[in-house]
Amino acid sequence: MAGIAGVLGNTQQRSKIEGMLGTIEHRGPDSLKVHSTRLFSGGVRTSDLSVARDNGFARDGRIVVLFDGEIYNARSAGQSDADVVLDLYRKYKRTFASHLEGVFACAICDDTSVLLARDAVGVRPLYRGTVQGGGLCFASEAKALVGVAEDVAELPPATTYYSQNGLAGYLPRYPTVAMGEVFEDAAKTLRKSLIRAVARRLDDSAVGACLLSGGLDSSIIAAAVKELGGTMPLITVGMENAPDLDNARIMAEHLGMEHHVFLYDAEQIRQSVPRAIWMLESFDEDCVSGAISNLFASRKASEFTNCILSGEGGDELFGGYHLLKDLPSEADKLKMMDHLIEIAHNTAVQRLDRAMMGNSINYRTPFIDTSVIAFALQIPVRWKIHDAGNGKFVEKYILREAFRDLLPDSIYRREKLRFSAGTGTDNLMDDVAANQAETGEFNETSRITVEGYTLNSPKEQWYYNLFKEKFPAACFERLVGRWDPDK
Repeated sequence: MAGIAGVLGNTQQRSKIEGMLGTIEHRGPDSLKVHSTRLFSGGVRTSDLSVARDNGFARDGRIVVLFDGEIYNARSAGQSDADVVLDLYRKYKRTFASHLEGVFACAICDDTSVLLARDAVGVRPLYRGTVQGGGLCFASEAKALVGVAEDVAELPPATTYYSQNGLAGYLPRYPTVAMGEVFEDAAKTLRKSLIRAVARRLDDSAVGACLLSGGLDSSIIAAAVKELGGTMPLITVGMENAPDLDNARIMAEHLGMEHHVFLYDAEQIRQSVPRAIWMLESFDEDCVSGAISNLFASRKASEFTNCILSGEGGDELFGGYHLLKDLPSEADKLKMMDHLIEIAHNTAVQRLDRAMMGNSINYRTPFIDTSVIAFALQIPVRWKIHDAGNGKFVEKYILREAFRDLLPDSIYRREKLRFSAGTGTDNLMDDVAANQAETGEFNETSRITVEGYTLNSPKEQWYYNLFKEKFPAACFERLVGRWDPDK
């Protein structure tokens, strides 16, 4: 929804703030609000969405809120998300973040201090650093701190940072959701919870389209929209003959919804790589491939709306990754699922955030709803990754069963494909990169970066070189996460 930035401890910083916010204008092209005092300057860029989202700014005397995200707490008529944050801060002070329902990154500022906070999954990004000459600076994206900060660190999920005394974690207050003792009851509860989560994200009438890969997660979100009596354009992207295209067409025809497809080719992929890395702020080869596909998706979505629904989060919460099937025990599977959730903030979710916001598309993720998360964490591993016998396992089994009657049989049975594989992007990236990377550049010595990352291929070497052109300081390299735990 927004991009925020601020500097504390240096006077006359308004022009610097305007420059930082200009760098991330794509996060909120419709409005700009800058607030300055003697020792603090900060601001927020926003998109026009709804009264509930408003302009990401609230003020009460010396206290100012800069807000990115969307929250679903109860509120008085006419209150915006930032207003709700301000009320909760008045009531709970530094523990306010644990009372927020939704996804967010925000700053609460007064004349002498700043309190930063980020949601429990880390859906909305936030970075902080030390401005040249001393003082705290922060911004929604790391690129806004290039040339501004001497060091940059990501604010972790479920964490606050107070300028007076540093980092502190908080425990998110997930609602109580009764699972039921048998599989059938749990599947019914999951269905109700997820449909309710979709309804919450449609409530302000800002959503104007739904991403549809033809995979299980995005198909379920689109089916939930139909179940709620709604309809909207469905957006699919891919290369010609990519697996997603036919599956998405089948699902769109099943729902009777308007379907729009954007086809791209190898040359368009090649041209998009430098921008994808700049937007993504990563050189991880798995993240980059997915970011390219998502950038094409957000470009297509921008023809219809500035706010979409996404199925992101289903794989992490319900055991969608194939690597889980090879682990020997339920304990090992659970440990890996927990790990994939923990790293999502700078892998899967970062890819979605930067690629959508790269074309000024706000995204809403019903799977990453506090009630859905609370329920998913209770579900036994064997109900997520089902042993079908003969050494075969079915991923996201309870999710499939919960929505089986709303899906065509081919979608219900479809195996997980990475988004970039489903769109066909993966198949060409090595060939595209082969014409860009220098053959002699990739060797046992050069593949180890300054900060100790092991580059996995000439393709990733190319990505890394492009990354360093835009983010030369070592602190930015340290922000990069690895999606594949085996790399």
